[in-house]
Amino acid sequence: MEKKIIILLVLILIGIGLSGCGVKNIPTEEPKQEEISQPIISNLEGIAFVLGCMFDPTPCQEKKELAKTEDK
Repeated sequence: MEKKIIILLVLILIGIGLSGCGVKNIPTEEPKQEEISQPIISNLEGIAFVLGCMFDPTPCQEKKELAKTEDK
């Protein structure tokens, strides 16, 4: 009789332990598609300029020199 009670209690403990390990669904608010694409589109000109300077630095040097002369 005692063995059956012990086995039953162990099974109950295992069941409670396994039910507590489940993945809980937490609702998250995902940004709308418009919110995601907006910052990327506004930065395309700057990204293109940087990539252009990486592959052909002469226009960037000219622009830097022009900025120096304008500051003086």
